[in-house]
Amino acid sequence: MTRKRLWIVLPIAVAGMAALYYAVDPSHDVWLPRCPFHALTGWDCPACGGQRALHSLLHGRFGEALRFNPFLVVAVPYLLAVAWTSLDDGPAARRLRPIVQHRWLAWAYCVLFVVWWVVRNLPGVIP
Repeated sequence: MTRKRLWIVLPIAVAGMAALYYAVDPSHDVWLPRCPFHALTGWDCPACGGQRALHSLLHGRFGEALRFNPFLVVAVPYLLAVAWTSLDDGPAARRLRPIVQHRWLAWAYCVLFVVWWVVRNLPGVIP
């Protein structure tokens, strides 16, 4: 898919997902997908609570979103920045691309992802 098409499709997809998670509360609606990792193991994956956190973020309840999944709340801006600097060829994106997409930053994100996965499953660490 070309960048031009991605600039059309991606905002529509993001807006659609945002509208869905704004309108539907994952805490109370059972038709949204549940985490297969949690269902199989009983442990939380790094994204567990992400749907509820996203719903809370879209309603401006940041504290609640942090309680559901703090890693997601921190990761969303970074992931949006990666998507933006990947798709945009404007001067701002070109200036930020070497920082946002730096190899060490990407590795740090991956390491933090795994650390979060482990830490959130240690007994008594995360309530």
